[in-house]
Amino acid sequence: MKFLFLIPLLLLAGCSTIQKFMSTPQKLNPAVYYKNDICFSYDKDTKKHGKIRSFFRNRRRRVFRQNRNKTKVLFCGVGVLPHQESYNLVIDSFNKLNFFAMNTCHREITTENPDRGIFKQNGIHKISYNPTVEQGKACPLYIGAFNKTGRHGWGIVAFEHPNFQLESILHCNGDKEDTGGTSICQSREGLLQKITFKEPVKAAPPVNGPAQRKEDCPVLSSKDSKTFNFIMPPRECVYGFIGLESGKEHKFYTIGYEQLIVRE
Repeated sequence: MKFLFLIPLLLLAGCSTIQKFMSTPQKLNPAVYYKNDICFSYDKDTKKHGKIRSFFRNRRRRVFRQNRNKTKVLFCGVGVLPHQESYNLVIDSFNKLNFFAMNTCHREITTENPDRGIFKQNGIHKISYNPTVEQGKACPLYIGAFNKTGRHGWGIVAFEHPNFQLESILHCNGDKEDTGGTSICQSREGLLQKITFKEPVKAAPPVNGPAQRKEDCPVLSSKDSKTFNFIMPPRECVYGFIGLESGKEHKFYTIGYEQLIVRE
């Protein structure tokens, strides 16, 4: 009988262990490249910039409010923004922010405890970004949101520029997208991806992203100088293409992550 009495206690102990495990934050490994999953939104002037280009469909981009001339666009993880003089972005990191950082090839701006206050602990942070010497360069905006419990998050924003006007068709992680002169693809490392151009192009040597990795970015090759099939490398890479007929250029970012960040 005493064993029967112990069964409910064991069950309660088991439930307690499960709840403790489920509530324990994922411990991130600094040596691992995690998926960028921070969401950010911005207002796009559709009267000035025209129709919203479908860079990221499904869960990667949602148009969630539209007025006469402005549309608020939401990206999660990575995204390409149209060329503008300045950007007002709203960052959603899903967790309380204890430290926020944004940096480019030109600047680094950090903010400590942006969620300080009783009514501001939602992980949402507004930033204004006015590119200067970054204009026209392979210089994306990197966003980092850090939390004391280890629930960090990252995001990467690339920008269109008049210097890059060669369009492409990008097959990235199951989606097919018609892009402008700048494109970005994030998927798990080791998966097959493809980028295609309407005219023959010459590919420039790749440039390694800022993260220190064991292997350099691979060179992309093509049988017809139009279609480039490649295996996503476990790092960030920047590729450049120039049209052999038009002389137009294309800037292409690849983001190959190794693991997902587990959220509540």
